[in-house]
Amino acid sequence: MPFIVDLQPNEEVYLSREFRGTHGQVFAIAISNQAVCLPVQKFALKKDPWYFRRVPLSEVQQVRLIKQKPVFVFILAALMIVFGGVTGFLMMWYAVRGEPIRVTGWPLAFFVGGIVIPFIARGRRTLVVIMSHGKYKWKPQLAIDNKTKETYRKLQDEIVQACRKAGIQVY
Repeated sequence: MPFIVDLQPNEEVYLSREFRGTHGQVFAIAISNQAVCLPVQKFALKKDPWYFRRVPLSEVQQVRLIKQKPVFVFILAALMIVFGGVTGFLMMWYAVRGEPIRVTGWPLAFFVGGIVIPFIARGRRTLVVIMSHGKYKWKPQLAIDNKTKETYRKLQDEIVQACRKAGIQVY
């Protein structure tokens, strides 16, 4: 279902973009000379419909692009490496001892994933819209290929330019 912007009289749309990622991630934004329209899900269920929530420019205080802190990614990567290494070692330990086990590739996948994730998440930015009654954050999903990463960067830069054109403070 596409996002539809309900235009008010004398309203000019500076930017209207929609991006649907994998795993049901939806992001859409519209910026005009009167409001910022942000995506909101009807309820919290995965299959519930998405719609635009109209926020007047008078309520939008600022827009920021914040570089994601690598601490959380490094902690996740370390946990994945330890988990994959320990479970892989235990799996092979029981196999060497001759006990009947089921060999699986999941420990190796966790181990390799823990090594790769910090490189994939490098340079990720979070878009934050600070309003007078809350915040809206969009953190793009992890992307392996450079084309998708460039799409995210380009989309975020277009949003920043549209916000400047609308008179919103951008940091």
